[in-house]
Amino acid sequence: MRDKFRARTVDSSDSTRGPETDEALRRDAEAREIAWRAEMLARFRREKASPDFIYAFETTGNFVNSENRDDWSAKELKEWDRLLQEYHRRTAMEGRVIDLCFRLHHQSGRSAIGRQRRFAASEFGIAVLSVHEQGISSFAVEQIFRESWLDVVVRRNRAADSEWDPTDHHRFDYVHRASVRNVLNQVRDDLLEQRLPVSTSTAVEKLIAKIEAARATDGSWFGKPPAPGEEGERENAVVIDEIHHAIFHCAQEGVPEDVIESMLLRSWIRMLIFNQHEDERVFHILDKYWEQVHATFQIRMAGYSSLRVQ
Repeated sequence: MRDKFRARTVDSSDSTRGPETDEALRRDAEAREIAWRAEMLARFRREKASPDFIYAFETTGNFVNSENRDDWSAKELKEWDRLLQEYHRRTAMEGRVIDLCFRLHHQSGRSAIGRQRRFAASEFGIAVLSVHEQGISSFAVEQIFRESWLDVVVRRNRAADSEWDPTDHHRFDYVHRASVRNVLNQVRDDLLEQRLPVSTSTAVEKLIAKIEAARATDGSWFGKPPAPGEEGERENAVVIDEIHHAIFHCAQEGVPEDVIESMLLRSWIRMLIFNQHEDERVFHILDKYWEQVHATFQIRMAGYSSLRVQ
């Protein structure tokens, strides 16, 4: 009965297998187990199984449901239920941290432009929370934020009311992406060399400590690797949908396109800091001096866009 729910193991004592060594049989069994887990994981994701279920399966290689609970021992059921609870606790904790990560902590928000930036940053934070709750990798989030930002930047060569087509893989061919990343490296290094303070605010210092603690947790979502192959494409599709909703809500609220572009850039850099495992303080330096950071990117991207440098 158990073989219905777990990969079959290879019996290394089977004398009919000839001269194969125990080590070779062990490696064969491991390969079969890995292939089986990958196949089942892809199936569960296609069927949109709940993220806590997927987490418990990835951890144990078991899958327990209401129809087969009697097939598992009390110890196995206890471990399964513990993992489900652990997933929900971790998701709740990481969700609170994501909310903190996307807030604008270095602006008063009293001006009209300040309120618009806060609204856009909040909408993109909500999008990230949504994909995080669905178990999507942080690398997929970073990629789609980068492409969404580039899409706004290169509007000059498209009709103003045209839709973003993420299936057009050549739409950024004339953008030198390495140089775009170099702009970030340059502005980051320039700010760090000036030894500028992040903030004298105790609240911001506590915020940085909370984010760093969450990122240091084993198995943290921050820096979660991308899913392979078709799973990666599915993840991208989910993120595209969520970020498009956020952009649509911003437009409905009258947030200007240059503000949306600025906050998309900020969101991409936010995710890049996570995925590259960079010091959290680096982002807060960039965020505090965001006007300078954004202006540098605008100058660099002026050749690709119709956006005016302010």
